[in-house]
Amino acid sequence: MSGIDDLMAESNERWTVAMRRAEGVQDNGLGEAIKTYYTRYFPLGLALSVAVGAAIGALLFPDTADKGPILLALGISLAACTVLIGGLIYYAKRVAPAVQSGRIDVLLSLESDERKRIRRQIAGKAPLDPEHLAVVRAAAVQLRKNVATQLLLQPMIPLFFIPQAVNFGRHGDSPFAWFMTIGAAVLIIGLGFLARDFRRAGRFLAITGGQARPS
Repeated sequence: MSGIDDLMAESNERWTVAMRRAEGVQDNGLGEAIKTYYTRYFPLGLALSVAVGAAIGALLFPDTADKGPILLALGISLAACTVLIGGLIYYAKRVAPAVQSGRIDVLLSLESDERKRIRRQIAGKAPLDPEHLAVVRAAAVQLRKNVATQLLLQPMIPLFFIPQAVNFGRHGDSPFAWFMTIGAAVLIIGLGFLARDFRRAGRFLAITGGQARPS
């Protein structure tokens, strides 16, 4: 029986550490911050950047025949830079203040199967563990912050692929153009999965908001 007692003691210690790290971890409006970014700042910045980039291209290549693809590529390239810089600024101004995420991953002290069960709970694929709900909620907040950061910065990457696809296609190098196009599409689909994970974590926090118990 001492072996079982030792295992139980180790498990309790791991969860005690996780509970301590979960204290104060809280989402104070990440959902609204990301919604505002994607409904206001991102589309506006994207449209303006493409327009400005195309205008600059028209000034740089005034005598180039069939310069439409060049203007489009320049506009999207400028948009990619704008998304990176704007995303970093928005993160500092709106996203970081909207969450108290703690300094250490709350799951760090837990074993892999315990972390997996927590992620399944957040995704709605496993029953809730009321005893450790505070830890699961804190993990959802930290997950949501990490995903929010990726949602702000990763759109830059497919925006860099698209001008390359346009450029290769313009020169008749169709295999490379298709490769870049497919790469951009895969990255955009990846953003869709990130958005799904962000919504799942937010839904979990909303559902369990009145169920958490202080440790």
